[in-house]
Amino acid sequence: MRRFQTIIVVLCAVGALAAQTVPRFAGTWQGETATGRHIVLNLAVKPTQVTGTFTLVEQTVEITNAKIDGKVLSFKVALEGRTPMIAGELVGEQLKLVVEGVSNPVLLSRVK
Repeated sequence: MRRFQTIIVVLCAVGALAAQTVPRFAGTWQGETATGRHIVLNLAVKPTQVTGTFTLVEQTVEITNAKIDGKVLSFKVALEGRTPMIAGELVGEQLKLVVEGVSNPVLLSRVK
């Protein structure tokens, strides 16, 4: 019985530690492109899926092919005749987005 209790305590501790190390992408993020265009990213993260919307100026689309791999979030959006892959990584309190085909990364801040 004592061994079983020890195993349970260790598993709980490992689970708690793992939960703390997983980046927190869920929520609303906003920022601007290098050319001053307003971006809003709304993300919902569930154990088996990532969903959300991406707004560029006033055009809002659903994100597709979204996934989290370690500390990197990736997804696609269909905007302005393109469907680029976007990769995001938490950098301090910001989400740094790198958009396929765009040279400048975009920094988004969490909306509180």
